[in-house]
Amino acid sequence: MKKLQSRQEGPMVLPRAFSLLRLLAAEPMGLNLSEIAQRLSVPKSSLSATLKSLTEQNILDRQGTLYHLGSEAYSLASVILAGRSLRQIAKPFLEKTMEVSGETVILGELSSDGMHAIYVDLVDSPKSVRFSVAVGTRRPLYSSSCGRLLLAFLPEKDQQAYLSKVELEKKTEATTTSKSALIKILTDIKNTGLAETFGEYSPDVSGFSAPIFNSDEEVIAALTIAVPISRGQREKDLFARQVMAAAAGISKTLGYKPQSI
Repeated sequence: MKKLQSRQEGPMVLPRAFSLLRLLAAEPMGLNLSEIAQRLSVPKSSLSATLKSLTEQNILDRQGTLYHLGSEAYSLASVILAGRSLRQIAKPFLEKTMEVSGETVILGELSSDGMHAIYVDLVDSPKSVRFSVAVGTRRPLYSSSCGRLLLAFLPEKDQQAYLSKVELEKKTEATTTSKSALIKILTDIKNTGLAETFGEYSPDVSGFSAPIFNSDEEVIAALTIAVPISRGQREKDLFARQVMAAAAGISKTLGYKPQSI
């Protein structure tokens, strides 16, 4: 009977270990054996061996009765992330977001001159009427949803420096050219985590952008769903939810832990 039980539990060790690591990653103060067993719905008797093995390998660290992630877990995470670029990490999220939204999805970063958003990757919509753009395209920070998102999360001194030297050119009839109005828009974006534009750079395009955070709680990029304006106006709440969910997923993969949700 013991041999049969061992064979049956063997394949469950790895999924249990991954569940355990995910649980402790979300609990920086640590958890004790009883709490872990309850959260994972695993008997304490069978969980003890997994905890002991992972602690011996420094994947977990035990302090008194509490278990935390150990040095080897952090080292492994660093090696994995160091070997992958933001584009590689974000790509599956871009592809999935395009599938669920049916629209073009863009990854944008701040340009080296600090004056533009630059599109570093994208997945095109398959629709005949769609927003189409090339990787490497640059957009002003003040008039595009991607640019405004990045501008909103800049350190205050950098944001003020930008606003002091930029000229707000009227790209379309809808472009905001008042700096006081733009500052209010940027404040709203930072509070909500969402930037929306409707024909402010191109008259027939809507943009929905959300921030991508790293583990240091810094915004390092923006995720954007770009849509023909008629569909954007009609389904704006849907696109807003989709882009925010996808950006949050990328941020989580990069190690970001929001203080509140």
